[in-house]
Amino acid sequence: MTLKVFNDNGSINEYEIKKELFFDKECFNKVSYIASSKKETNVLNMIKSYFSGAKSILFDETNKALSDSLDKLNIKEFNEPRDNENIFYDKDFMFLYFSSGSTGFPSGALKTKENILEEVEVITSSLKEFNIKRVIVTVPFLQLYGSLYGLFFPLLNGIDIILKEHFLPHDLLDIIDDNSLVVTTPLYIKALNRINESKDLSKSLFVSSTGPLFADDAKEFNEKFSTDILQIFGSTETGGISYKFNDDSLWTTTPKVITSTNEKNELKVESPFISNLIYENEFKITDYKIQTFDYVEFYENKFKLIGRSSQILKIAGKRYSTIQIENILEEVDGIEKAVVFVNSNEKNSLKDEVLDITIESKQEFLAKDIRKILQSELSNIKFSINLKIVDKIKTSVVGKKLAIQ
Repeated sequence: MTLKVFNDNGSINEYEIKKELFFDKECFNKVSYIASSKKETNVLNMIKSYFSGAKSILFDETNKALSDSLDKLNIKEFNEPRDNENIFYDKDFMFLYFSSGSTGFPSGALKTKENILEEVEVITSSLKEFNIKRVIVTVPFLQLYGSLYGLFFPLLNGIDIILKEHFLPHDLLDIIDDNSLVVTTPLYIKALNRINESKDLSKSLFVSSTGPLFADDAKEFNEKFSTDILQIFGSTETGGISYKFNDDSLWTTTPKVITSTNEKNELKVESPFISNLIYENEFKITDYKIQTFDYVEFYENKFKLIGRSSQILKIAGKRYSTIQIENILEEVDGIEKAVVFVNSNEKNSLKDEVLDITIESKQEFLAKDIRKILQSELSNIKFSINLKIVDKIKTSVVGKKLAIQ
């Protein structure tokens, strides 16, 4: 198999991927960082780490809070002298992934080789009918989703990998060929919907994760490009939990995963993909079981994802997801992004919660303007709003809005 990196100047860096070309006995069982800002550097170091039996901590170096925290651990990168006396040395893992921090400070999930291989086996089986010949990657490899679908699936199946540091939508349409798997995000799907150009991509498949892809966007994409989108629901800690195609409303539980709910209808997951060790300033054992805060409704063997329990707004006995509210606001001219939280601690709120809404906008909006917009979509109901307008809402490298402190 080969790794092809397309450059902005039209040149291509090509690498032959074989164990003997990447194996380094000096790296065996050594703990190192992989945190370059370049996808090409990251994927080459991850391949080296995998073939050499190293233990690598993966993280986005632009996340200053996380970088400052990890600096205190004094762990070296591959090309620096290494000191093995650190807290991760005697732990069983192959890669440590950090969550995006979209709901707070990132937590670390220690993934063993078995975690990775178990999940890739399921991915391989699910994609067999599509006869994938190449994998095109628009996402970072430092995230679990990006490395599972963009690196380990092709690596363990001898399939070529194609990437570009800055993958614009037009770049993808120029590069894509039949039997391609495109590993991407809802943000990228939306960007492809907006361009004037179209193309018959019926012999390729798109896989999307890292956040919600709304049904209208999925349907528009499916019709515009005559291709399917495989949506993956999961997390850094759990790995893949479930999947659905295009604008389906219900999620199907992934093979090898057991799903149920607690008394609050919050999703419980048991799976061999789950990290048995989670790092949040100290190590926590999961026993391969995770209680999420995702509110779901089961329909026989499938479920509807309503939203995180902390992101469910109850108004007049009905439940609304804050993600749904964010999507409504982001369709308004003048509002670039919106972040919505449910505030249940307001003393003046006797019946329902209060919405804490932050919008990224250059225009002036009042709380009554936002309320009117929401009432037009959610019916004429009354609710309280705390509104904040900012110049910029921070996002991760895949466009995921980060928690506002």
